[in-house]
Amino acid sequence: MTDAEATRLRDDYLTRLDEAMRTLPHGVAGDIRSGIAEELSGLDADAAARRIAQLGDPVDIAREAADEVPAPPVVVVSPVAASSAVAPTPTTASRRFAIAAALTLGFGGILVPIVGWVAGMVLVCLSPLWKAWEKAVAILLPLGVVVLSWLILSSMSFTTGSSSGSSSGTGTPPEVNNPLVPVWYDFVGAHAVILLGLLLVPASGLWLLWRLRGRGVR
Repeated sequence: MTDAEATRLRDDYLTRLDEAMRTLPHGVAGDIRSGIAEELSGLDADAAARRIAQLGDPVDIAREAADEVPAPPVVVVSPVAASSAVAPTPTTASRRFAIAAALTLGFGGILVPIVGWVAGMVLVCLSPLWKAWEKAVAILLPLGVVVLSWLILSSMSFTTGSSSGSSSGTGTPPEVNNPLVPVWYDFVGAHAVILLGLLLVPASGLWLLWRLRGRGVR
C-alpha cells in the first residue's frame, strides 16, 4: 500500500469516529480523537490498517466512552424556593419608594399644607427600610416640638393677661387687655412656632434620607 492509501485509511477512520462521537461532550470527544490521530500518524498503510483493526469499530469506542462519562447532577428545586426566586419585590420595599416618602414628608407640607405632611407620614410608615424608632423620631419629634411650643406660648399669654388685669392698689382701674386683639408677643410666638415647624419637618425628611444610605434596592 502507498502513503496515499495510508492517509485515506486514517482519514476515513477518523471521519467515522467523529460521526460516532457526536453525542459525547466536546472535551471527551476531542481527547479521544486526538489520541487516535496521534497513534495513526506516521504509520505506513499496512501498520495503519493493523492498528485500525485493533482499535475496533468507532461506534464501540464511542459507546465505551459514553459509559465512562458521569451523568450530570440533577438539581431539584422545591416549589417554595422556585416561588421565592420569581417573587417580585414589593414597590414599598424599593429604595426609590423610600426616597419619595422621605421627600414627601419633608417638603410635601410646604407645597400642600397639612395634606402633604400627612401623605408623607403615611408613605414613610409603609416603607420597611426604616426601623420603627426612626419613623417615630421623624414623625413625632417635629409634631411634639410644635405642640409643646404652642402650649408654652399660650401659657405665657394667659399669665401675662392675668397679671395685667389685677389691681395695682392705687385706685387706678387696671388695664384690661382685649383677648380678641393680639399683642406683640402673640405675633412673635406664632411666627416662632411656624418657623420651628418649617425647619424641623424638612430636617426630619433629610434625616430619613441620611439613615437610608446603603439600604434597599433600586
